Amino acid sequence: MALPAQASAHGPVDPSATSFLARISHAPPGVEAKVVDGDQRVWMRVNPQRTVTVLDYRQAPYLRFTAAGVQVNGNSEMFYLNQVPPETPPPGLGPQNRPHWISVSSGHAYEWHDGRLSDLAATTLTPGATYLGQWRIALRVDGAPAVLAGGLTYQPSPSIVWFWPIIVCLACVLAVLRLRRPQLDLRVARALAAVALTAFAVAGAGQQLHGRPSVSVGQELTLAVALAFVAWGARRLVLRRHGWFTFFAIAAVAIWEGASLISVLFDGFVLLALPPVVARAAVLACLSCGVSLLALIFAMAEGPVRGRARPGAGQAGERVEATEAAGEDREAWQPSA
Repeated sequence: MALPAQASAHGPVDPSATSFLARISHAPPGVEAKVVDGDQRVWMRVNPQRTVTVLDYRQAPYLRFTAAGVQVNGNSEMFYLNQVPPETPPPGLGPQNRPHWISVSSGHAYEWHDGRLSDLAATTLTPGATYLGQWRIALRVDGAPAVLAGGLTYQPSPSIVWFWPIIVCLACVLAVLRLRRPQLDLRVARALAAVALTAFAVAGAGQQLHGRPSVSVGQELTLAVALAFVAWGARRLVLRRHGWFTFFAIAAVAIWEGASLISVLFDGFVLLALPPVVARAAVLACLSCGVSLLALIFAMAEGPVRGRARPGAGQAGERVEATEAAGEDREAWQPSA
């Protein structure tokens, strides 16, 4: 309740990467604007002393910023297109219709989906071209015509080589499992879990500290929960108070984080509070370590069963290794001479 009043219209939200990025090059005095989600949404804040009207695709009034707050025109085509799910506008809507203003915020900031930012993305790309052209959103500032303008750029997808670490890491772990040495499996699991926790913390911080257009309280709380989990996992690794379930929890959150941000490996622009190389490395570490940990977890979970099932003189020694591989870090008994 202590935060400034702000509202938003719905649309595609929170992508972690995109191939097209819109930037603002011109805004009228008294108007602050930012592009959100690459090329999908516009955030605008207006000086309360000014009256600014945003025109829709047909040049009819869509939004109005006044000293009293923000209103949306119910007789605008964009009013229906920006509903969730989008609705078909009634026929005949245009500048000739009298506006029906609906108050949506008592503040002076608003965010909405605007297709004019990404219209150029539908055009045929010239090989090697990165700048696609200029976009414009018509405004009226205190009754005078004005414009919010910028450009749209394109970035090709990163190399497929980025996916190789996942295959290499999993192949190495499968090779370690073929050695049938539970103590080595446990050491490898600890190393993978440590890297997975670090990558999860880095990727989570980059995701939650990326402003849309500013960092919200919800993002801060989500990051706090993620870091608390990282602290819990790190403590159990350091104290060796872990079993296969601890490794499973770490693998699950790492795979989940990597899967939720996997678009950074497919799209050129990274929409995280991290440099692109760091963001992609963190996502790859989450996926590589998480998937590889799963293979080790299955072996650890079955270790005690195999140890109890094997009869013979070597049963006692095998029980020691199986117990440690299961994560039960206590002093194991050794067979007598």
